[in-house]
Amino acid sequence: MTISTKNTTILTIKYVKIAIILGITLIFLFVFFNNVNFSEVIQIIKGVNPVYPLLFSLGSFLQFFIRAYRWGIILKPYKKKIKLSTLYNYTMIGYFINFLVPGRVGEPAKGILLAKNLNIPRSYGLASVVLERLIDFFIVVMFFLISLFFIKNNNSIFLIQIKKIAILIFPVVIFIFFLFYLFNTRRVFPVVEKLINKISRILPEKFRARLVEFTLKFIKGLQLNLKFFDVLKLFLASIAVWFALIPCYWILMKGFDIQLGLLEIFPYFSILVVSASIPTPGMAGTMDAGSKIALTKLYNIPVDTAVAYTILFHFLVLALWVVCGLIASVVQGLNIKSIKNFKRGENEMS
Repeated sequence: MTISTKNTTILTIKYVKIAIILGITLIFLFVFFNNVNFSEVIQIIKGVNPVYPLLFSLGSFLQFFIRAYRWGIILKPYKKKIKLSTLYNYTMIGYFINFLVPGRVGEPAKGILLAKNLNIPRSYGLASVVLERLIDFFIVVMFFLISLFFIKNNNSIFLIQIKKIAILIFPVVIFIFFLFYLFNTRRVFPVVEKLINKISRILPEKFRARLVEFTLKFIKGLQLNLKFFDVLKLFLASIAVWFALIPCYWILMKGFDIQLGLLEIFPYFSILVVSASIPTPGMAGTMDAGSKIALTKLYNIPVDTAVAYTILFHFLVLALWVVCGLIASVVQGLNIKSIKNFKRGENEMS
């Protein structure tokens, strides 16, 4: 394959990916804005007391530090002492990249960038992010199942369907954690290593050794090699993340006269987290549609109120990402150009 042909292929793949992401975004935005009275939405947002958005922003800002602290626990086997400020900065840089680049690139990027800063293998940094997200998913599903006992209207068809999905997902997540542990046992890891070496033979020889090394270290990084006390701190920190964040959404609801109990919004928030994980730029469309559907289907909130609430909190979330991400990038010596070029060879960040 010539250089020009290779470049053409890369560009084609890039444009196809962009087209798919754009298509997904537009579909979800259509669902979100369908049957909406825009003048009514604007009036509803204007009528919100500024105290509620302020409290939402402060609470959301707090959970970034809890996330950073938890990330440090996961990375402890590879770097015992990491400054909380450093962990926080790269956490925010990851969110900032998610805003700039479609495809949730900020998740792996923050792990790789932090690993470079700490002088540890990038595969460990990437594995730590995978563990973060899996732990989050586990906690959210657990909270959802527990909250079902406290919801007044828990007989809706929509909620029952979500409950069935959550019951199926919960043991799957536990099984994935078990696999991470199993792959790193003395008996199984050599088998995994042999399998990866066999599969790698289909790749060009010049890339093979590096890819195998990266993959094996990544698998090792998926093992939570922590002492009991550290595992306990990790679990408590993971719960604290959501206890810091979920009340923010509940408080903001008060500004829209949405009268729900704190535990009642856990199913809503679970749907929000899952829909936000679909890779679109800045969670555009996916999180919005998920929020609208959940509010209207679970709690019979009027469409215009649901849309107005979603627009405001989405704006506040992105504003935090951009402002805090920009500041964190400056502190860590990264510029916007290098961040945007992360996917193209990682330039000076690799």
